[in-house]
Amino acid sequence: MATTSYESLFPDVIPVVPDCPDSLIERNIRSAVIEFCEKTGIYQSELDPITTVGNIYEYDLEPPSGTVVHKIMSGVHDGKDLEPISSGLLEQRKPKWREQSNNGVPEYYIKQGQSLVWLVPTPSATMISSTILRTQLKPTATSTGCDSDVMNEYRDTIINGALFRLLRTPGQSWTDLTGAQIYGSLFAEGVNLAERKARHADEGVARKVTYGGINRPYKTRRRYGSGG
Repeated sequence: MATTSYESLFPDVIPVVPDCPDSLIERNIRSAVIEFCEKTGIYQSELDPITTVGNIYEYDLEPPSGTVVHKIMSGVHDGKDLEPISSGLLEQRKPKWREQSNNGVPEYYIKQGQSLVWLVPTPSATMISSTILRTQLKPTATSTGCDSDVMNEYRDTIINGALFRLLRTPGQSWTDLTGAQIYGSLFAEGVNLAERKARHADEGVARKVTYGGINRPYKTRRRYGSGG
């Protein structure tokens, strides 16, 4: 996957917060991208197939570099759908499932944190590339960029999210609580539209655009200036 750096958004952010350090700008862009991905589910990827191994039920999740798995959307083992399940419900349906005598063909998956998935029943045999997971991803807290498709298509929403965070920073020369509120509204609107798109539910929706539109960052400095 191609990656676009957070730094590439600096030219659209710096004019609104001219005295803000670059490191703080990058941190807030990253935070906006992470929040955007979490709330919309727009960043989706099918991970490389998992080779299941006999008597092993724990498997590493291996998303692209700089990302973690936010959610597992679906799973398939040997051509059959896997059912997501909670640990509590699993214990009810499959008591003593960890015992080797109960090994078999996986029917369920349980996401364990951001880097591990359980397949249950525990596979009884090794099968190469037998399991495929489709996931929702998000950048890591140390990432320097995100998937180019996400960054390019939702560039202005991400900028709005970063400016919302930066302008509400207390006690700084660029602090602007009114502007932050406006950018926050734009960011929320962009998140809602992207979330509907991720669910394929945006067809036929009348889109209401305010404050200059989703695809143009709102320049608070111009609005409050005497020149308009």
